[in-house]
Amino acid sequence: MQLTKTLLHTTDNYIKTLEKAWITKVIDLINHYPRDYEDRTNVLDTFSYINLKEKNTILVTLVSLDTNRTSNWKLLTKAVLEDKTWFMAEAVWFNKKYFWASVLASKGKKVLISWKVKYDYGKVTFMSPDIETDLTKVAWVIVPIYPDINYLPWSWIASKIPLLETFFDNIEETLPESIIKKYKFIEKKEALKKLHFPKNKQDIEIAKHRLAYEELFEINYKTLSKKFEIFKETEGKSLAIPLNPDLIKDILSKLPFSLTNWQKISLFQILKDMEKNHSMQRLLEWDVWTGKTIIALIVAIHGIIESKNSIQVAFMVPTEILARQHFEAIQELLSYYNLSSALLVWSTTAKEKIEIKNLLKIWNINVIIWTHALIQEDVFFNNLWFVIVDEQHRFWVKQREILESGIWNKSGLIPHILNMTATPIPRTLALTLYWDQDLSVIKEYPAWRKLIHTKVAKSDEERQQIELFVRTQIEAGRQVFWISPLVEESEKIDLANAISTYETLQAIYEPFKVWLLHGKMKPKEKESVMKDFSENKIAVLSSTSVVEVWVNIPNATIMCIEWAERFWLSQLHQFRWRVGRGEYQSYCYLFPSKWNYTDRLKAMERTNNWFELAEIDLELRWPGEVYWVRQSWLPDLKIADLRDLELVSQIREDIEDILKSNK
Repeated sequence: MQLTKTLLHTTDNYIKTLEKAWITKVIDLINHYPRDYEDRTNVLDTFSYINLKEKNTILVTLVSLDTNRTSNWKLLTKAVLEDKTWFMAEAVWFNKKYFWASVLASKGKKVLISWKVKYDYGKVTFMSPDIETDLTKVAWVIVPIYPDINYLPWSWIASKIPLLETFFDNIEETLPESIIKKYKFIEKKEALKKLHFPKNKQDIEIAKHRLAYEELFEINYKTLSKKFEIFKETEGKSLAIPLNPDLIKDILSKLPFSLTNWQKISLFQILKDMEKNHSMQRLLEWDVWTGKTIIALIVAIHGIIESKNSIQVAFMVPTEILARQHFEAIQELLSYYNLSSALLVWSTTAKEKIEIKNLLKIWNINVIIWTHALIQEDVFFNNLWFVIVDEQHRFWVKQREILESGIWNKSGLIPHILNMTATPIPRTLALTLYWDQDLSVIKEYPAWRKLIHTKVAKSDEERQQIELFVRTQIEAGRQVFWISPLVEESEKIDLANAISTYETLQAIYEPFKVWLLHGKMKPKEKESVMKDFSENKIAVLSSTSVVEVWVNIPNATIMCIEWAERFWLSQLHQFRWRVGRGEYQSYCYLFPSKWNYTDRLKAMERTNNWFELAEIDLELRWPGEVYWVRQSWLPDLKIADLRDLELVSQIREDIEDILKSNK
C-alpha cells in the first residue's frame, strides 16, 4: 500500500521528502529499522548514577541554551543541565539547524537527555545527545531511535510507525519453512513488531537475530544458487583426477622447505576438488609470500603426471615482470619430472610467439605462464585442464570468462579454475563477494619470514632521523620504495606526490640513483623501471600505488609512505610487504600529514597481522570499496554483520543442504 498524507496524518511536503528517500510504500517505512534504543524503563535523576561506558537516560532541568558559530563556522549549541541534586552538566550539539527553535521553549523545564557521556576535569558532558521535551512520552518503555530521513527527525518517524501497526499482519514470510522450524524462529511479522515496539531488551535481541539471519540468507542464497548452476552446467565437462598420496609425498620431498599446516589444508581442499568432474571454482587467499604459488604448482604437477601427460596448465598473471619471476621460480621443480613450460609475454618475439602457440596446439607444452594482455590473442590449447589466475582482482571478468568457458580448448574440456589473491579479505566478506567460488585460506606465515618493523613519524625530528637511517641502509647496499598518493601537484589537493618527492629524494640521497614510477607511464616504461630496480640499478624508487602488484625484490628493505593516513589499511599492508622478501631485516616508515597519528596508523605499528588489519578496514569502509571493486549488488545490511563468521558459515551450510535436496 502507498504512503499517503491521510495515512500518516501529515502534509504533502513530508510525503515528498519520504519519496526522495525512495520510501513510497508502507513496507518501505516498516523496513526503516531503528538505529538504536533508548531504555526509559530505567530513567536516572542524578548524574552520580551515570555509567561512563554505556548510554544513559536522565531526567534533568534545561537551565540555559545558547548557540553561536565556531572558528570554522560550524553551528554550536550548548546547554547547561541540572539534576535533582542541583549538580550541573553540559550538553553540546553541532550543526543542528532546526534544533534551537524546537528546544528553546523548554528552557527552565524538565527534559529527558539520552546518550553516552564524557567526563573530563570534573565536568560531565553529553556530546550530541538525543533530547525529549514532551514528558508525556516518558512512559517507562523502550523507545526506538530511527535514522533521520532527509532531515526528517527520528522523533517524527517514531510517531508515524505506530500508525502502520495494522499492516504488520499482512507481511509475508520469506524464509523457508524448514529453516523456521529448525531454529524455532518467530514469524517475520512478529520479529518486525518486536523490533519497532519492544517490551524489553529480550524482544530486541530475538527480533535482530531473526532478521539478521534473513538478510544474510537472502544474499547467500542468490550467490550459492549461482555456484550450483555453474557446477550443474559443467557436470561431466571437466576432467576428474583422483588424488595420488604417494605422488604428492614425492613432490613435497623435492621442496627445500616444509609446507605449513594451513598450506597442507589448502592443498588437500584443491586436490579433492580436482576429483570431481565439474569445474572447480576456488579462491586461495592470504597474505603475500605465504606460499600460494607453490600450492598451485604442486596441484599442476600432480594433475599432469596423473593424466599421463595428457593435459595442460595455464598460469595467468597481471604483469610481465611477475610472469618472469614465476617462470624462473618453477623451473627447478618442473625439471624433476621432465615437464615442459613456456613464457608468453609482450616482449616475446613474434617468431617465438608463433612457435609457442603452435606447441600449445599440439600438446608439446605442459605449463604456460602469460600476462593477461595476451588473452585477447589467438592462443589455443589442445587440452587445457587447469587455469591459475594470480592477483585475480586485477583481471576483467570477461578476460577470466574466456579461459573459464573452455572456448580456446580443442578438446572442449572446461578447465578447473584457481584464483589467488594477496588482498586482505576477511573470510565472511570473501564468501559473499566471491560468491561463485569456494574458499581456501592460508592463515600461517613461513617460519623464516621476519616481521617488518613499522614506525609512524610524529615530528620533523623523527623524520630526519629516519632519513639518516635510510641512507645507512642504502650505503649498505639495500634498496628503498618511497610511495606518494598523487603523481603531480594539484592546486586543490595539497598532497605529497611522486614527482616532487622524487626531486626531493634526489637531493637527499645524492649520489645514489633515485628513479620514478607512476601509473601514467606506458606499460613498457613501467616494466623497464621495475626491471632496473630488481637488478639493483636503482637505490630509491619514488612511486605511486602502482607497486601494489606483487613484485619480488629481496634486496629492498625499506618502505616509506607519504601522507600515510590517506591510504586504507589494506593498501598500507600491501605496500609494507613489498619489502621483507629476503634475508635482511626490513622496515616500514609512515609519514602522515601534520604528524596526524591516527588510530589506523597505530594499528600498523601494533601488528603485522593481515587478518586483524582487514577487520579494522572492514569496520571503516563499504566492503566492496575495501577490496578493489564496488560490488553494486551488495546491499547495505540494516541489522546483520558481515563479520559474523559463525552465522555466515551456518547459513551457507543451511543453503547448501536446501540446494542439494532440490537436485
